[in-house]
Amino acid sequence: MNKEEYLAAIREKIKSLPEGDIDRTIEYYDEMIDDRMEDGLTEEEAVADMASPDEVSMQVLEDIPLSRLVKERIKPKHELKGWQIALIIIGSPVWIPLVLTALVLLLTFWIVVVSLLIAYYSVILGVAAAGVSGLIMFIFLLISGNTAAGLLMLGMALVVMGLSILLIVSAKPVTKAMFKCCRASVIGVKRIFVKEI
Repeated sequence: MNKEEYLAAIREKIKSLPEGDIDRTIEYYDEMIDDRMEDGLTEEEAVADMASPDEVSMQVLEDIPLSRLVKERIKPKHELKGWQIALIIIGSPVWIPLVLTALVLLLTFWIVVVSLLIAYYSVILGVAAAGVSGLIMFIFLLISGNTAAGLLMLGMALVVMGLSILLIVSAKPVTKAMFKCCRASVIGVKRIFVKEI
């Protein structure tokens, strides 16, 4: 694939975005290819070294603020006529609650994700605290002469400490997955405003 084909593929993928964003993106990737060619790569090698047009379109969509997409989308392309304004006003009892409901659902989703993360970290902290408490209890049971109960407590404490280690190790992937869900929901909302990229 040469530079022109690559840039045309990107332009096709992002054609629903505002014109200024399309032009900036094409200029940016055009310069990147030129820089790589100045470093000694052929045009085909420089293009092959770039991200795919699909990856570029996703990155561009992530970088554009949602507020700008909404403004672009709701900005009328022509002067509204009186009957169109009347229809908007008459339809407002339907579309305003639908829009508010969609926003509330999205906000609720984000709150649930954050709450789940907080609960997950609370469980990790609670399990780790239970393990440490079990070890402390083991020492007190040994000091008081109750060896059998102390050994039982030591076994339970070690099991709980092992479980807490597994939970701590899994915390990073779980957190990444939760944030990926939130990011995907934002991208999904952005796609609504730019049709389909």
